[in-house]
Amino acid sequence: MVEQNQQQALLERAVAGDRTATEQLLWTHYDRLQRFIDQNIPPVVRSTVSADDILQETFVVAWQQIADFEERHTDALYTWLRTIAKNKLTDRVRAQAAAKRGGGKQAVDKRGGDSSMADLVDLVIASAKSPSGSVARREAERITLVTLAHLKEDYRRAITLRYLEGRSVAETAATMDRTERSIHMLCNRALKKLREALGRSSHYLSK
Repeated sequence: MVEQNQQQALLERAVAGDRTATEQLLWTHYDRLQRFIDQNIPPVVRSTVSADDILQETFVVAWQQIADFEERHTDALYTWLRTIAKNKLTDRVRAQAAAKRGGGKQAVDKRGGDSSMADLVDLVIASAKSPSGSVARREAERITLVTLAHLKEDYRRAITLRYLEGRSVAETAATMDRTERSIHMLCNRALKKLREALGRSSHYLSK
């Protein structure tokens, strides 16, 4: 964990628009926030909602709004992230309940899970310089999810459908109303950006 004064410096840089600082700052809060989410997922939706689902949505909002964060200390930052996560989880639970009452298909089609995230990380680290070992791999998973939340919506959607939900190229294309060629392009560009992020993070991974 980054020392308090270092976190404070990271926060100042993140608010100022420093992408690498934002990546590292969200990375340092990853585990604590994931535990909070996991502990608060109601049993009734646990089979269709994972902590990583909510974590990614939380980080999307964090990337979008970090520049407006005013309380410049890291405890307040975690509280802010936790509030976003709680709201996202509440929204997801309500959506699931509404879908169930309406007799429709549940809002989340869980085809992936931990194994799909592992597969995505395999693709990301295949041509990126990163430390080796199980601890480093866990860190690579965290920075991959943090960076995924910062991708353009089309990139993030294509990667999520294709690799995290395990859909075929044809299914992904149909869902996004795109050609299969377009899906290949989106995924390739997104993977390149994720690899670049892992490369940038090499100076603080495993510290």
